[in-house]
Amino acid sequence: MPGGTMTVSFHGFIRRSPAFGLLPALAAVLLPAMAEATYVAAPPDPFSTIIQQELESMAPDGGEAVAVLRDWYAETRFQPLWIGPNGANGKAHEFLDILRRADREGLEPNDYPAAEIGARMVSSPADGELLLSEALVHYVSDLRTGRLSPRTVDPALFLQPGEIDRIAVLRAARDAPDIAAAMESFTPANPIYRRLRRVLATYREIEAGGGWPLVPEGPSLKPGMRDGRVTLLRQRLMATKDLLHDGGEPDLYDEALQQAVERFQNRHGLDADGIAGRRTLAELNVPVKRRIEQIVVNMERWRWMPDDLGDRHILVNLAGFELDVVESGSVAMTMRIITGKPYRRTPVFSGLMTYMEFNPTWTVPPTIVKHDILPKLREDPGYLASRNMHVFLGWRDDSTELAATAIDWQAVDPKRVPYRFRQDAGPDNALGRVKFMLPNRFGIYLHDTPARELFSKTVRSFSSGCVRVEDPLGLAEYLAADLPGWDRKRIDELVASAKTTVVKLAKPLPVHLTYSTVWLGEGGTIHFRDDIYARDDLLFQALFGYPPSRKQVRQDR
Repeated sequence: MPGGTMTVSFHGFIRRSPAFGLLPALAAVLLPAMAEATYVAAPPDPFSTIIQQELESMAPDGGEAVAVLRDWYAETRFQPLWIGPNGANGKAHEFLDILRRADREGLEPNDYPAAEIGARMVSSPADGELLLSEALVHYVSDLRTGRLSPRTVDPALFLQPGEIDRIAVLRAARDAPDIAAAMESFTPANPIYRRLRRVLATYREIEAGGGWPLVPEGPSLKPGMRDGRVTLLRQRLMATKDLLHDGGEPDLYDEALQQAVERFQNRHGLDADGIAGRRTLAELNVPVKRRIEQIVVNMERWRWMPDDLGDRHILVNLAGFELDVVESGSVAMTMRIITGKPYRRTPVFSGLMTYMEFNPTWTVPPTIVKHDILPKLREDPGYLASRNMHVFLGWRDDSTELAATAIDWQAVDPKRVPYRFRQDAGPDNALGRVKFMLPNRFGIYLHDTPARELFSKTVRSFSSGCVRVEDPLGLAEYLAADLPGWDRKRIDELVASAKTTVVKLAKPLPVHLTYSTVWLGEGGTIHFRDDIYARDDLLFQALFGYPPSRKQVRQDR
């Protein structure tokens, strides 16, 4: 073995930038009393010499993984981490068991071949030592910051996962008396990831129990009906505990079954009418395997997020059409939202809300001018006047206002519109009575809307990209509570004045625009949502090698 060449491949790591500077150095996470300064490497022994020779035999350009191993073992004078006098030590066996159960974290155990590594630790201990060290760094990197780079898999994700200090990972494993506790400390600490891990365990239990039956397609199943499919519907809803007690007549669609269908519909973002129609049947018949993969996809997303979202923050779920104001880990306020249309998707990013603007005017973005305003002006030159809108030549504040009826809109090139459009503040203003500003490169913010009726829809992707909020004045009142002299009465008076007024927040507030198609809600309710922007599809393709199209789901059943 000395001087020989290892025949195993080492995983290639990609270093990534810290997200918001919130990911602490991993060396400080574990056992500060056992810091590097307290470690004294033992003098070289024959086995250490073998490890050194194995490392020296590797190609100089072996990649970052090999470079990390060389640095680590040079630091420790080539002392083994996993091999003791009698072969693999207890820490090695414990960590191999963790790798075998990597699926509990939504990871793929085959990426960390515990059986192969364990065998090599017997047949070629030096190879096994190096392989397990490499597997440690690989596993922690995947666990902490994800298997995928967000911008690589989806260019519309503007997230920066944290950077892993790989040498610190190895030090932590060396110093930790309990390797399982050490690995748990590397697990993302944000509560949404931790809840998804519980959801994954629940659905793996359902899968182990045989999953759920298919409810055949056909006419809608309604309360009061008798149908042979009702028996299967009962079994399906029992599997996910939407129906807790099956005491009714098997083929009768009774009141208890109706309530169970309504619970299922609420959990899946469907109209809760208690009727098992086409859309409800389609959701019922998604196989448990697909649901597990959907959970894994969402766990991957949350590895890209920082542990610390802010003691007080706003969490926007674009796929769930909901906004939560979170304070000290509890939801202080929740409301429905309206997000961008599928062809004008709201981006995923985080920012800081710094001010509110009451009675705002609206300067129409170029995209809306091109696709919405210009076509309407070509049909009706009086369109601007009917909407309290003005047109200016150029984008400067002192640009000349023009008469809309004097412009030949048919001759205007949609790709080079030289005009700026502004809508006056008022009840018909597209931004409503208040907007909430979090300066960003996308021009995205939260705001009120005069189209209140849209909040009653189940799927609410109607905007041109910004986020419309259901209770804007309630949100404004919450944000203004930190400002001396501000209360709901003063806000109402300001809105009634119709005067455009900027109110700066007492402290910038983190706002996270996320995309979650699975989450654990209040009371332990597990929610699933449609992939309105096809962002799940991209992760399915990257993680599992195929997109979860409805056609494929039907074929798998």
